[in-house]
Amino acid sequence: MNNVDNNGRMISAALDVGVVPRDIDAMLAFYADGLGMQRLKDIELPGTSLARVKAGRGILKFNQGAMVPEQSPSDVTESRGMKLFTIIVPDLQSTSERLQKAGFSGLSIEDRGQYTLAFTRDPDNTLVELAGYPGFGEGAVLQAVALTVGDVDATRSFLSGVLGFAEGKSEEVPSMGTTKFEFAAGATTLKVWQIDGLLAETGPVQAYSGIRYLTAEVDNIDAVLTRARDAGRNIPVEPLDIAPGVKIAMVEDPDGNWFELLERT
Repeated sequence: MNNVDNNGRMISAALDVGVVPRDIDAMLAFYADGLGMQRLKDIELPGTSLARVKAGRGILKFNQGAMVPEQSPSDVTESRGMKLFTIIVPDLQSTSERLQKAGFSGLSIEDRGQYTLAFTRDPDNTLVELAGYPGFGEGAVLQAVALTVGDVDATRSFLSGVLGFAEGKSEEVPSMGTTKFEFAAGATTLKVWQIDGLLAETGPVQAYSGIRYLTAEVDNIDAVLTRARDAGRNIPVEPLDIAPGVKIAMVEDPDGNWFELLERT
């Protein structure tokens, strides 16, 4: 359960994800041609252009700025930050064939009984977990984003108490020597695990390539930011009008990951 009242609620059906690519053409080839995500109309904003693909109820937004970002973030056990996508597709074999046709490696598919599983990496080296569910739907759906954090209790407090995400189940991850905690944000799940002693590859959007921020639509940005300030969280971008009736703000979690808040008035 979340710990916020009805003022400053998250109202989006799913989270959108901001990705900073080093090679936009390769990334679009991977997600649109390889995984079959539908291309959407690009959006021009001051200082950046957003190439977009539909990922179920959410959207992947590829931010193209004037600067080329630093090397992609490290693996899930090597640094803190937003590290992994879980994407569900109707059939992994046909997805593997699409990826190869788009110029990428085929998948090594594991049969898990009710579903199939494979891991790969996108052109920016982000780890992508692919799950195949027969009859799931016609396209690829972004189901989850994983975060490696330094203090899981602080992150849980932020996600539930500041942003209002609903905390779900937790389970041990023996291969990583840690515990995974899940949070629901509409149709998107956040997977959170703590690994001690890692440097943070977080901060400003253009600092690195890869997954750089998550976008949640809320009914009252000011109420969310008040909770964030009360919790001691940094607000790197104060409320800003980006279009008529649309404003955004950015708030940092305890590790410096950026969460974009969007309000339509």
